[in-house]
Amino acid sequence: MNKIAAGPVWAAFPARHLTIKFMRLRSALAKCLMAGGAAIALAAPSVAANWPETSFNAAHISYNAQEATISPSNVSGLQMLWGVSVAGGVTAFALNDGNIYAQGQGASGVPNLAAINAASGTTLWTITTGNDGNGSSNVTIAVGSGLVFTGCGFSSSGGAGGTNYGGVCAYKAATGKMAWHFANPCNCSPEAALLAPPVSSGGVVYFGYGNGGTDASEYIVAASASTGDVLWTYATGTANTLGNAAPTVGNGMVYFTCASNSDNFKGICAVSQSNGSLEWSAAFGATTMGLTVGSNNVLYVNAGSANEFAALNATTGAQIWRRPGNSSQFPVALAKGIVYATGNDGFVHALHAPTGHTLWSVNLASQSSVSIANGVLYNDQQGSNNPETAAYAISNGAFLWSTPDPGSTLHPPPIVANGVLYVTNAACGSVCAYGLPD
Repeated sequence: MNKIAAGPVWAAFPARHLTIKFMRLRSALAKCLMAGGAAIALAAPSVAANWPETSFNAAHISYNAQEATISPSNVSGLQMLWGVSVAGGVTAFALNDGNIYAQGQGASGVPNLAAINAASGTTLWTITTGNDGNGSSNVTIAVGSGLVFTGCGFSSSGGAGGTNYGGVCAYKAATGKMAWHFANPCNCSPEAALLAPPVSSGGVVYFGYGNGGTDASEYIVAASASTGDVLWTYATGTANTLGNAAPTVGNGMVYFTCASNSDNFKGICAVSQSNGSLEWSAAFGATTMGLTVGSNNVLYVNAGSANEFAALNATTGAQIWRRPGNSSQFPVALAKGIVYATGNDGFVHALHAPTGHTLWSVNLASQSSVSIANGVLYNDQQGSNNPETAAYAISNGAFLWSTPDPGSTLHPPPIVANGVLYVTNAACGSVCAYGLPD
């Protein structure tokens, strides 16, 4: 495996008057406190919340618990703040340290990456990343350690067939300059490609890779976020043994979909986050699934073509519950003991996390994982008669607000942070910001 490092107001008042006024104010405050009164404290500015990767974090919970501004009572007042274009439309985006980082399909199908000021919508920089071989259906982006991690592509002049190969790149968040990349081209056909896009957790980047060729080996990689040095790999086998969804990280493990060509196994594999050793596997008959791990040591499964929703013990893989349902490949959102699962028919199902019992199920025309913040559920929709993004009450799925029509065909989960809703590929632009009036 190869890695390349890479005039003041005070002037209107005499100073003597200001001193006297201050002394009187201080004296009055002292008397108030001695008499049992309380001074009114000015609230300190809150720390800006981040949404540092697709589905919020590497556990894929899609829930921002810090949001306290937009709520079910005022979300209908959202107004557009700004909109900006990214070539080709956005396939994944994240918010970190005041900037939006958006992965675009790019002009002529050559993907690009843009950094956008989250307050003003000003584009800070744009670079070409190239095609990672994974396509646009399972794209994620992650930000951490001052770097942006996403799939990327390269060209090679030699080889028997393939001249383009994919990998993972880390770009400096401030400038867009490449810091390091991982790629392992085979100079053969089909060429090496990124299979499962990257997530970042605890200073480590996790992703799935395929070496290429007719007998390609496929494996999960753990690499240092700061340097790209490979820490460990876990090989799933030859071609078609690793799913293409981003790994899910939490509870000291890395979870991903996997398969075996020898015994027709299809399901979930869990390996140690520290060394990549296999801890358990669970059969589901599918490899196109969405995985979310909760802080309660439970792995929630949106089981794709297996047509069920499930919860497993995250440490052992033991079944907690399984419920039949029109499941999809999208990770579920997890907030306050409720699982919000998107079905492949556009329904969103609110399930009681401990038991899997259905609390409500509503057709929200959802086309991706939903995002949750402060009692509001946000989801992307599709088609000329639907809005790109709509908001619903998490209590019962009641409609609250939506962006103008029409919807698009690209659906990264919305971002909600610091009193602003960020959506992609809407009528106002490739990335749009909505906020409440002052």
